Amino acid sequence: MFIVDKIINENSSNIFVKRSLITCNIHDLFDYHTRNGVLERLVPPWSNLNVVDQKGGINNGAISVFRINFGPITFKWVAKHFGYIQNLQFQDKMIKGPFKKWVHTHSFIPQGPNQCIIEDRINYTPRFGKIGSKIIQKRIQNYLNQLFLYRSRILVNDTILEKITQEKGKSILITGSHGLIGSSLIPLLTSIGRHKITRLVRKVNNNNIDLLPGTNKKEKKIIFWEPKYNKLDPPELEGFDIIIHLSGENIFGRWTDIKKQRIFDSRVGSTKLLSHSLTKLSNPPSLLICASAIGYYGDRPSEYLTEDSNPGKGFLSEVCQKWEKATKETTEIGIRVVNTRFGVVLTPKGGILQKLLSPFKLGLGITIGNKDQYISWVSIEDVIKSIFYSITNTSIKGPINIVSPNPVTNLEFSDTLKKIFNPKLSMSINQNIPKLIFGEMSKEVLSTNTYVIPKKLVSTGYKFFNSELEDSLRFLLGKIETTK
Repeated sequence: MFIVDKIINENSSNIFVKRSLITCNIHDLFDYHTRNGVLERLVPPWSNLNVVDQKGGINNGAISVFRINFGPITFKWVAKHFGYIQNLQFQDKMIKGPFKKWVHTHSFIPQGPNQCIIEDRINYTPRFGKIGSKIIQKRIQNYLNQLFLYRSRILVNDTILEKITQEKGKSILITGSHGLIGSSLIPLLTSIGRHKITRLVRKVNNNNIDLLPGTNKKEKKIIFWEPKYNKLDPPELEGFDIIIHLSGENIFGRWTDIKKQRIFDSRVGSTKLLSHSLTKLSNPPSLLICASAIGYYGDRPSEYLTEDSNPGKGFLSEVCQKWEKATKETTEIGIRVVNTRFGVVLTPKGGILQKLLSPFKLGLGITIGNKDQYISWVSIEDVIKSIFYSITNTSIKGPINIVSPNPVTNLEFSDTLKKIFNPKLSMSINQNIPKLIFGEMSKEVLSTNTYVIPKKLVSTGYKFFNSELEDSLRFLLGKIETTK
């Protein structure tokens, strides 16, 4: 809940102030901001900001490095921390970047034993003088308003999630760590879960060495494998509590025979190799979470589909069936296996939503294909939080549908985007056009009609972060409505 929101103009500087009331004691809220992954958690998916490196956390002298993308133009934002007073405040100052001046003060004000106000005060001066300031001032204010609306919701929900989290500090090995889901999941695992992450990656070249932001450069956080050549050294898997397998060939694009084989092998082949390797361990992990998809159900326009429903037909259904079956070896040796059947994942960083945004931003609202076709969607926040929830809730095993409890029609999806962007023109694209361009992929991905229910998540008590489409899209796209 926001209780203060103001802009103060002082000579050539501007002071932005946002105060938010969080149900959390001051010690826990301050401690949250000191953890690995929190900075990434608080950077919205709609922003052009990406965390490149972080050294020293929020302590005095710590450095945070960001990359900012504006189309083909990329530049750095480097911030240096100072003014650290435990449980009271920390500050950061831009020492390189797009502003003439930028000082951000984070203050923590106790409001009793279980409530705290977090105040964000930013003193900034745009470049290009007073004229330039007037031109971009409105955009800066809107950006900051949306940024802290986003951050407040993340803070509120992360503090709630932490209270129910029992499994902490586990050693986790993850594949697909740089992908759409993995890159969002890791900051949640390291911040709320305080888990220790190691990445299992393919060795592209001799320089393929990756470290998590904020870790010691001498500490290795990567293991190599070559699933294409069936190469994985089982002893390197010893000592992990949890394995999360998310890697797989991107399904978007025209499905040639070669493309389909890569889709199959990157999922089924890699899972077989990983599962078989786990059976050889003297101390295997207690949990394997393996990606799957609602493509398992095929095209089923007239059914409500749950984890108990039979598989469908088609290439993707066949892939998903064999993908899940490839984990059977690990189940047989007593490892708890969770097969996460992801729906249409919504994030502006990739997938179908990213592809739809360009025309809407240009003022063209489009609807592609059958208006009555159901879309079983899910916000990226619920994707990563349901995975996190599956770690904590040991009753969850086998297939689990990761979708919103409120699927929508294609028309409802398009109309919601139109409501948010208010485009000047609207048009419908006949479903035969995508079929002509993408062939079989369009038929099985873009034209599939499935109404999938997250029966298992709901029955085990999971609380959805983004259950309604409009709220989800506004949150993900930086279009949250405010009331004054």
